[in-house]
Amino acid sequence: MPPCRSSETLSNHENQSIIYREHSQRTLKGLARIAPSHIAEWHFRRLLSAGYWSLRILLWWFAEATIRALPEPEDKVVYVVGDGSKKDKRGKRNPVAQKGRTSQHKAYFFGIKFVLLMVSWDVYRIPVDFCIVLPKGHPSYRTENELFREMLTNFKPPGWARLVVVTADAAFASKANIGLITQMNRSDQTRGWAFVFAIARTWKMEDGKSLKNLAKYIPHENFKRTWIPRLTNENSRKTFWVFRKRARLRHLGDVTIVLSKKGCNMGPKKTKILVTNLVDLTARQVLFLYQRRWPIEVLFKELKSGLGLGEHQVTKHIDRIEKSIAISIIAYLTLIRARKGDIKPGQPWSIFQLKNNFTTDLICNQFQYTLQRKISRLMRAA
Repeated sequence: MPPCRSSETLSNHENQSIIYREHSQRTLKGLARIAPSHIAEWHFRRLLSAGYWSLRILLWWFAEATIRALPEPEDKVVYVVGDGSKKDKRGKRNPVAQKGRTSQHKAYFFGIKFVLLMVSWDVYRIPVDFCIVLPKGHPSYRTENELFREMLTNFKPPGWARLVVVTADAAFASKANIGLITQMNRSDQTRGWAFVFAIARTWKMEDGKSLKNLAKYIPHENFKRTWIPRLTNENSRKTFWVFRKRARLRHLGDVTIVLSKKGCNMGPKKTKILVTNLVDLTARQVLFLYQRRWPIEVLFKELKSGLGLGEHQVTKHIDRIEKSIAISIIAYLTLIRARKGDIKPGQPWSIFQLKNNFTTDLICNQFQYTLQRKISRLMRAA
């Protein structure tokens, strides 16, 4: 009689098999294994290589349909967040893979860089557009800020939105980006446009004083302690020390500047500088608006870990690589629309939970359908 395995050994084996199945589903062969019998692997490959379907039109259509299916916020405010990310690669034949690093304090990477635009309100995070950042030697190379402005120009806010707040970190706080938002605020007659950006210390006020000196020479006594609730849990909160100042910056005009740090005794190097054109807001309100940038980091993790963004076997053609990324984003939008009942207002959620619920319901429905067909055949035969 073979020896009985312990429960710990069995659980470890099951966990390894679950991890293997989860990783194999991200490849085209893995998708073909879990797909219906009439869908083969070559169907997925043809979908990635076909040139007759428009990438942007399908992505915008899925995003618009997903936004319409979700409940509207009471304050009619929608937040637009832009940020860049990367996906590591090993093959050097990939035409868009490049070497670089996100900052001088981090290690180099080799992979694909892209910029993503996300719409957010309440606890919802909806990707609406993306662009791949080509290598600098490519003839069609454009910077992340240029791609961000292109996506922001093509973005159409929901019909219920009365205020659009664009937020991003200091990498996207350029004169051209802020100028575009100001221009859109003037030209749009149906809604207002505002921005909340983390800004670099090299910016100067109209009198020539640098923001670097503002953050360096303000006494600690001028900072006040405040807190803001977390997006998904009102009982939990984050504490900051803030200083608010009305100022007039070059190329921007009248703005509200907020200096924020997590501790009272932290130095100027660990002080974040926030700027907004909503001049009547308090420092606490500005912090709460800037907190809306964080869900895009969660979105990056869900797309890479949950839906295998950038892991498809696609090389040599830039349009095919774009479609492989777009398929992961479209799958994300499809899961949100199909399982919108699982997302409760004010409660945390993840794409992993929605994917498991969607897969379970799909298997149960298929089993019931097959069972009913067998029963009907037996009854006709009897």
